Amino acid sequence: MILTTNSNLVITTSRKPSQLTRRFAQFLKHYFNSTYINRGKTSFNKVVNQARNEDYSKLLVITETKGNPSAINIYDLESDMNNPLYSVYINVSIPQEKNTINVNKEEITFINKSQALNELNEFFTPLNPTDKIKQNCIIIEDNDEKNNIASIKFIDKKGLDVKYKIYVTGYKIF
Repeated sequence: MILTTNSNLVITTSRKPSQLTRRFAQFLKHYFNSTYINRGKTSFNKVVNQARNEDYSKLLVITETKGNPSAINIYDLESDMNNPLYSVYINVSIPQEKNTINVNKEEITFINKSQALNELNEFFTPLNPTDKIKQNCIIIEDNDEKNNIASIKFIDKKGLDVKYKIYVTGYKIF
């Protein structure tokens, strides 16, 4: 699927996030060319109202457990905010060194190679087998580790892995 990132996505965290969670949120902000709302002690309703007032359509909330990012909840700001559209339960690997994120933010390709996440294929447009995309993409693959069902890696516009990796431990569609 080719995803056009037109700043309709706003990212925030759970209340009082750890430095690691904030760093991961900042990475996603830069990768998707989106907006980040610093949460702090702000209520969820205030974040939603602020995002709606600025005409965003999707809200991505990163929650944490014991200071580590543990879930990504995606909300549609034009519908009921009681439940997210879906939740992805995660573990995150963040590189020690700070890397420059060099992505063509106008078009990011999602490639789902995971059998475990086939249920999510309705969110993606299938690619032809002849399409050989090796840059500016997010690749979702099956994972061999027993606690993780898939892994997600981010590739920049030069075809280099940016070293941020998400391990999917589960998901829920509402």
